[in-house]
Parts: sequence; C-alpha cells; structure tokens
Amino acid sequence: MRIGILTGGGDVPGLNPAIQQVTREARDRGWEVLGIRNGWAGLLNINPDDPTSAERHVMDLNRRTTRGIDRFGGTVLHTARLHPDTVREADMPAFLEGEAQYDERRWADMTPHILRVIAHLRLDAIIPIGGDGTLSYAARLHKEGVPVIAIPKTMDNDVQGTDVCIGFPTAITRSIRTVHDIRATASAEQSIGVIELMGRNSGETALMAGHLGSADRTAIAEVPVDAQVLAPLLRKDMSAGGESGAVMVISEGAKLENTLVDETDLPVRTDKFGNKRLGGVGEILARDLSARLDVPVFSLQLAYLMRAGAPVSQDSLIARAFGALAVELLAAGEAARMTVLQDGRYTSVHVSETGKGAAQVDVDSFYDRTAFMPRITRPSIAQSLSF
Repeated sequence: MRIGILTGGGDVPGLNPAIQQVTREARDRGWEVLGIRNGWAGLLNINPDDPTSAERHVMDLNRRTTRGIDRFGGTVLHTARLHPDTVREADMPAFLEGEAQYDERRWADMTPHILRVIAHLRLDAIIPIGGDGTLSYAARLHKEGVPVIAIPKTMDNDVQGTDVCIGFPTAITRSIRTVHDIRATASAEQSIGVIELMGRNSGETALMAGHLGSADRTAIAEVPVDAQVLAPLLRKDMSAGGESGAVMVISEGAKLENTLVDETDLPVRTDKFGNKRLGGVGEILARDLSARLDVPVFSLQLAYLMRAGAPVSQDSLIARAFGALAVELLAAGEAARMTVLQDGRYTSVHVSETGKGAAQVDVDSFYDRTAFMPRITRPSIAQSLSF
C-alpha cells in the first residue's frame, strides 16, 4: 500500500501529531507514506513530465522524518487553501495553461490533472486533513474513484458529522486564557474589552470561550448582534459590583445591526488565493460601544494566536486517535470515510457529510439570544471535550 497525506486550509495545533501517527501506523504495516506539500496545491503543481517536479512537492514520511514533529504547531507539510476544482487563472501553473478551460469567473476544474498526478505517484489512497473546503474536494475525488479517508480539523469546530475537530480544544484553551487576562486590564482601566475570535459560520468557539472564561457577554455567528440592545447590557455589567470593567467575546462572522459605525471603513482582506478573510467586527463594535456609552472600549483580535504553537494534550490525543483510525480503516478495505468522534466514541462517517454545510451552535439549547450569553448547564459531549 502506498498512501499520500496532506493538510489543507488554515493550520491548527494537532496537525503534526496526526501526520506522525498516520506515518507510524502505516509504516508498521509495511506501507509507504508520501507527504504532499501545500495541500491540494501540491498535487496541482506536480508535472508528470518533469522528473524533478515531484521532489519539490512530495516528501517521504517515516519514523525518522516525523520524529519530534508532534512537539510543534503548524504542519510539517505546509498548507494551502486552493481547491483543484476551482483554480483561479492567477494560481494556474504555467505548464497547465494549455489545458485549462476557464469558466466566466476565470476558474478552471483541474481534477483530470489531479487524477493523472495521483496515478503518476502510484498512490493507492489519500488521507487529507482539513476543514469543509479541503474535505469537500476529498468527496469529489471519491466520486472519481480515488480511495480517501478524511480527517477533520478546524478551530471553528464546524465540520458536520463529528463532535470535535482537531484544533478546537487548543483554540478554546487559548481563548479562555485571553478572556481572563483581558479582564484584568478592563477592570484596571474601567473599560470594556471586546475580544474577537475566529468563527466564520459557527459560534462554537466564542460560545465555549465565553462560557468557560466567564465573559460578561458573548456574541456568536448564528445570531445577529443588535448594538442598540447590547450596549445597555454592558453598561450594567460595568456597574455590577466586584470588578469594574467588562469583557465580551464575539465571533468574527457575527452580523452587526443598528451600528453607529460605517463598516466599510475597514479594508477588505483576502488571502493569496483570493478568499475573503474575515476580521474586524470586534473593532467596529468597539467603536460603536464607545460612542454610545462614552467609556473607553478596546478591541483585540486573537486571530492567529488561537492557532499558533503546540497543541494542548486533548488536541494531541484526538489527532493521534484520528490518525490511527484512518489507517485502520484503509487496512480494513474502507474508503470514502471520515474519522469522527461521536458521543465519546471514535468511529467514521461517509465523507459526503462534509457537503452538508457548516455545523452550527444549537441556539435554542445553548444560547440566550436576548441576553447575549451562553446557556450551558449540561454540556454536550463535544462541549465537554473542548478544553
């Protein structure tokens, strides 16, 4: 058996332990393991007619090359957000220009090339580690006849079918620590601190960080944030006794309503593949609250600090379990599966689960939309495993 493994999308703590575990389990079975650099972009940039091409985009993985990588954050394989079925003209390798057929958006589906590269590398299966975007292309490859076993990772914890994804526990742990630290400053300055956390479509990260960090208010991506309603609640929090400041957390994907600030003031940012980067809602809300309440308000975008550095123990545990299970599934002749953790049990679901959209917070069960506060009295299994 000769397998390929790659990491796609944003990096999260826990990717290296997963890579290491897959490598160990596969090598112990006598299999070959190829690490594909830069996610799906690595396969896209391999030219079967260029003998040196694969050397630049593929690395041999074994116990020696993966020894010690679990101590570090990031991913030894690097990562990218490119999807081979929607390759922009600007991202097209020069050697593929002659065969690229662009649509009206100047995007091209390069799946036929990806299939040629997989055959050229003699890969019997691929283990992609990623979020919805990366794994949705894994589902596409399954339809094309490529055996895939997917491993879910994302700080947002929004991949359908699993209670917990790689990266979520570390993101929660770091967010809680930040809430506690910022509260000291807010109290000292008698101000309001607005902490913006990652979470494009799901507010799970903000929900759990707000709950476990005892933030005064929590705004999540699933529920619109009416600044006119929120402001007096925070004013009340500032005079509630004990500490004199107030702290709230907000998902980067939260939608603001009735703000006094022009949201177009903030520049639109994109990554190198043209994907829009969220971020800035916390600053807009901070400006609004300052104008309404006439008190000092500051914002903090935790952003990459949520994903930087080594994983917490829970992330390492889940990553290793997912890696071992992925190899076990391949050894059993399974394909088109995704490793998941459901109700405290490691199992798998069909990879097509990733095409059902982002998993979101159960607002009716776990959130008070009028008070902007978590309402968690009996945590779910996912919430119990999030830190």
